[in-house]
Amino acid sequence: VSGFFFYSTYSIGGFIYPHLGTGKVEVNDLVFAIHAFLLASVQFSQAFIYERGKQKSFALWAIVLLIVEWITLSVVFLLEGVIDIGLLPEGFNSFRVAGYNKAAITFLKYIPQVYLNYSRKSTVGWSIINILLDFTGGSLSIFQQVIDMIYNGTNGDGWSFFGSGDGFNIIKFFLGVFA
Repeated sequence: VSGFFFYSTYSIGGFIYPHLGTGKVEVNDLVFAIHAFLLASVQFSQAFIYERGKQKSFALWAIVLLIVEWITLSVVFLLEGVIDIGLLPEGFNSFRVAGYNKAAITFLKYIPQVYLNYSRKSTVGWSIINILLDFTGGSLSIFQQVIDMIYNGTNGDGWSFFGSGDGFNIIKFFLGVFA
């Protein structure tokens, strides 16, 4: 839930204020982020309603990661918006931190399952449907950015893939690669 909250914050900020350093945020990015946050919230709430079998608690590393990410985002928000004493570098803001938090969560969420599959030498319990959905979504995200790069490059905007401006959405790229 926190990951999609971070991504929704990042996407809403980048959609409303395109020059925040988030890169180009399209309407489909915005709809995906909000939709994913709402559905993840419903799914998370079900963990407290229904029996979880042998799994009685959340992983300690995940809780620590979320605490660190929330503290980091809060400190950056306070330094940027509330205190505003100019300590943060140009282009470093709460929206970017929220995006990097989502990228970290997405990268780390696969590691326990990969380790389990490797140690058991089996993929039992890991749905191929979810893998295909993640892979398809990630591939299409990267493909959309390549199309944008080609289109904007032919318009003389000087836009490059790894961002010489506001066109490249690095978080969207990371999420596509991690998927």
